[in-house]
Amino acid sequence: MAEIGDPFPLVEATLAGTLEGLGSVVLVVNDPPWSRLEHEVPRPASVVVAWNMDIDHLEKVAAFEPDGDVVVGLGGGTAMDTAKFLAWRSGRPLVQVPSITSVDAGFTDAVGVRVDGNVRYVGKVRPERVVLDLDLVRSAPPHLNRAGVGDIVSCATGLFDWRLASGGGIGHRWDEDLAGLGNELLGELGRHAGEIARVSPDGVRFLARSYRSIGAACAGAGHSRFEEGSEHFWAYAYESLTGAHPVHGEIIAFAVVVMSQIQGNEAERWRDLIAECRVRAHPDDIGITRDDFDRTFAALKGYVRALDLDHSIIDEVDLGPATVADAWEFARGLPRQASIG
Repeated sequence: MAEIGDPFPLVEATLAGTLEGLGSVVLVVNDPPWSRLEHEVPRPASVVVAWNMDIDHLEKVAAFEPDGDVVVGLGGGTAMDTAKFLAWRSGRPLVQVPSITSVDAGFTDAVGVRVDGNVRYVGKVRPERVVLDLDLVRSAPPHLNRAGVGDIVSCATGLFDWRLASGGGIGHRWDEDLAGLGNELLGELGRHAGEIARVSPDGVRFLARSYRSIGAACAGAGHSRFEEGSEHFWAYAYESLTGAHPVHGEIIAFAVVVMSQIQGNEAERWRDLIAECRVRAHPDDIGITRDDFDRTFAALKGYVRALDLDHSIIDEVDLGPATVADAWEFARGLPRQASIG
């Protein structure tokens, strides 16, 4: 798999061995898995439970100045981003130990928070390393690992939107190396679909290596256009409007299906790939109602303009009732996965 720039160091190791080697640690956790693990690992200097990404809450946590020389994130996206925030604010080294592969936050340098309910990026910090504990990751509910497909298949819609914008001279210039990486990841995703569906060691390794490539490329380029476009913008708008926060990779996978259909961008290919990976992305499985779907589209153009998000298909096409209805029916063609482990 191609790499662009210096990749974030990725090592396979155990959580217990990692913590023992680091010494005095501020451990930023999601629970689960922390309550299951706390008696099996060396005792950290302090523990911060990550649950709220609101900027005001994070500033209060940082002001408390939890003890420890190194900040370690343990969990999913909330723990990864909270750990990044604390490391960035305090200038302490950062190590990330994702317990699931549902999101690429552990491999990116952007510190994501929520301001007035909207996703914003307030700083950058790179982990000294990302630790892949295969047994830990594979002990999580399978759907949380399959969800990692979302932040890879988003290259399909992200690249389409970027080409659309750059063709009109808007925003970041097109970069063939970044585009090549995105297309390579999509091809590799198809070849690893069965392993991802089984949550095999090789499937987990593929997701982690892909995140590593994405994070390094975004850090080197200074933007994420090749893997973040209208699909992420739709998800941000939905979460802002409803206050709901589905598993990140699952709502992104759903939004890729929706927005690729609106783009006229091989939509059946991406829907079939998501289904082959057994990602839980059917709207009924992730709690997206038709009313909230319609309300999100009604507000979408205004939302992306208000937040000054990158130019995409959202800015170029009519998102009237007929377009939205077609996209809804197409997305409902995804298989139900709620009852599958």
